[in-house]
Amino acid sequence: MASTEEFNPDPSLPKQLIYLLMNNYSIPKSCFDIPPRASQLPYMLDTVQQCIMGILTTLTILSVILYLEDAVYIIKKVRCPVKKNTILWKSAAPTVVSIFTCLNLWIPRSTIFVEIGIGTYFAVCFYLILMVLIEGFGGKDALVKKLESSDVPINTGPCCCCCPCLPPVKLTKRKVNIFILGVFQMAFLKPVFNFIGLILWSDGIYNTDDMSGGSIALWMNVTIGFCTIIALWPIGILFRQAKVHLTDKNMGTKFAIFQLLLILTNVQASIFNILASTGVLPCVPPYAYKSRAHLMNNHLLIIETFLLSILARIAYRKRDDEAGYTFKPLAV
Repeated sequence: MASTEEFNPDPSLPKQLIYLLMNNYSIPKSCFDIPPRASQLPYMLDTVQQCIMGILTTLTILSVILYLEDAVYIIKKVRCPVKKNTILWKSAAPTVVSIFTCLNLWIPRSTIFVEIGIGTYFAVCFYLILMVLIEGFGGKDALVKKLESSDVPINTGPCCCCCPCLPPVKLTKRKVNIFILGVFQMAFLKPVFNFIGLILWSDGIYNTDDMSGGSIALWMNVTIGFCTIIALWPIGILFRQAKVHLTDKNMGTKFAIFQLLLILTNVQASIFNILASTGVLPCVPPYAYKSRAHLMNNHLLIIETFLLSILARIAYRKRDDEAGYTFKPLAV
């Protein structure tokens, strides 16, 4: 249990109420305290908890081994250097999330840094999944040439799935560049906002748990949510074409991995936070209510990302002998 000098109760609860519950109802101090230090944690866990931590850490190590083995195969069997680099970075997404999550298991006070790390990497994954789709066609020029005679529907989610009246468009290189810019804004703004949030957090201004009207975190999250919707739109448009024209490249599985990771790293964490805030999840020392919500989310996330890393190995492990190509600068 943290020492008295370290006691840092939840600021959303009145201190008088906290001390009343501790003194009159024998609620442990750790239920209101900050998470334990990494050096303290092994001595505060019972045998079952230590076994669970060991199993989850082993799953993370297995995810890393699976990725490294797959990376060696990709380096040897994919001829195009641009496509090779994109696949290496994109297929690593489940493993990277698993590594960050495992670090948060053993270093409970690193939650905000882990969330920022996962959010930053996954923002880049938006751009990478678009590149995977474009490179699957052979590049921008090949994509435009293949679809120049086709009408490309744009009434897809999450922006325009409710707008069936939108007319299909003819795909040109200019429109492809606009698609790339629409996704790139997410890959750029998310890391910038994370960096700003980290600076504000160090001064006590930024609090991810504060969702009041005057919260900086709320408005930053709303902005990022809007940018995410914009970024998903061009990805959805090109994926619909990839499903038809690239059936031999496992595009459906690759996109499903991307969608599942997006849900697991955002929606699942939000559900656990809501359950902790409403008191559904009980406090179990040495973890307070919100810390335990993060812990349970991490437990599930490591198992889920391990399964996704197996699926990613299957989806991306494919020989590709197509000649290399390079992207030209954007010219909108």
